[in-house]
Amino acid sequence: MPTTPKTRYTRLALFQRLNDLPWQCVRAFLFGNKQALSVMRENTMNMSSQSDDGPVVLSEEDKRRLAIRARRGLFGILFWQILVSVVVALLFWLASGLQAGVSALVGAGCYLVPNAVLVLRLALSTFRPNGAGPKALLIGHAIKVLAALVLLWLVADAAADRIDWLAMIVGLIAALKGYWVGLLITGGRLGKKL
Repeated sequence: MPTTPKTRYTRLALFQRLNDLPWQCVRAFLFGNKQALSVMRENTMNMSSQSDDGPVVLSEEDKRRLAIRARRGLFGILFWQILVSVVVALLFWLASGLQAGVSALVGAGCYLVPNAVLVLRLALSTFRPNGAGPKALLIGHAIKVLAALVLLWLVADAAADRIDWLAMIVGLIAALKGYWVGLLITGGRLGKKL
């Protein structure tokens, strides 16, 4: 089935609307916005009537824009994880002293360092014609998790008596879930505008 520019636009618009749908749900739930709920229902019904099963054909310009958006999304997530981790470390430093603040940074760093390496690897792969592929992504995530566990083990082994464990665990959780703050603040548009 040949793809016309209008069909391609319709598919990209459908993908965009599907991408924004969860954040419409979150906003409607958090703010009790009945109008947002009704618009969301209409959008869902309209999307089902517009979709077709043909292959999506992207032009070189579309591929370039998607690669740029992927890089923005990757670095946007990393930015928010670092920002939330630093804020949590500052709060621990103000509340419990320097040792707690450093412990929170160490806990966050155990996840952020392997994650930053993976983000850099994935961002560099967006310059290749075929990108990274699912195999590289899954292997990269597995290596990232193993590296984070090894770093946590090394910290526990080397500095168990000098670490504030509560601050370290909270710093680790802040690094793991820091992107949620970014998603809430940007309205789910980390990859579009930072």
